[in-house]
Amino acid sequence: MGVERLADDGGPFGFDITTALAVDDLITLYGCDAVVETGCHLGDTTHYLARRYPSLPVYSCDLDPAYAAFTRHRVAGHRNARVEHVDSPALVAAAAGIHERPLFFLDAHWGPDWPLARELAAVAAGVVVIHDFDIGHPRFAFDVYGDLVCGPAMLAAMSRPPEVYFTPDPAADWPLPCLQTRRRAGVGILTVGLDTAPLQKHPHLTTRYLERAVTP
Repeated sequence: MGVERLADDGGPFGFDITTALAVDDLITLYGCDAVVETGCHLGDTTHYLARRYPSLPVYSCDLDPAYAAFTRHRVAGHRNARVEHVDSPALVAAAAGIHERPLFFLDAHWGPDWPLARELAAVAAGVVVIHDFDIGHPRFAFDVYGDLVCGPAMLAAMSRPPEVYFTPDPAADWPLPCLQTRRRAGVGILTVGLDTAPLQKHPHLTTRYLERAVTP
C-alpha cells in the first residue's frame, strides 16, 4: 500500500529485510514488551508487526486522520494492534508510561514538522530504532530537515546523549539477502536505560561512538 507517495515503494520497513531481521533480533535480545511505531502511513509496517508479534502490544499513529483510519481498519483483525490519530511524541510517552522496555521504531519523518527530537525525549527506557538515519554509506538514504541531518547530531542533542549507538553493517553476512533495488533507508539504533552489551556483540551491527561536541 505504501507505494502511494513513498520513495521506496512502501512495504514493511521499505522492503528492507535486513531492517526486519535487526528489529526481530532486538525484540528477542531485550525481551521487549511492546512495539511502538510512529508514522503508520497506510500500515504496511504496522500490519507486519501486528502479524509477526501477536503476543506483543503494537502501537502506531499518524497525524493524517485518513492514514490513521485506513491503518486502523487494516489491522482490525489483530487484537494486539492499536492505531491512533495523535502526535507521535504523545504516543511514545503514553507507551513509555505503561511498558518497561518497548521497542520504538521512529519513522514519523513527513511534512513540515519533524517530531524526532520530541520522540527521543519521550522515551523513558527501551530500544530505539530511528529510520532514515545517516549511516555514512552511499547506498543508504537519510532525512534532512533544513540544515539538520537525521544522524549523530540528533543523538548528541538529546538531554542524555548515549555514549554509543549502532548501525547495521552493509557488508555483514545477513541470514537473508535484501532484494530492494530502489531507496534503502539507513537506521540508527540505541538503548535507553538498558545495557548495550548485546548490541556490541551483535555480528551484524557496527558500534559507533558519539562525538558529544556535535550539535545541531
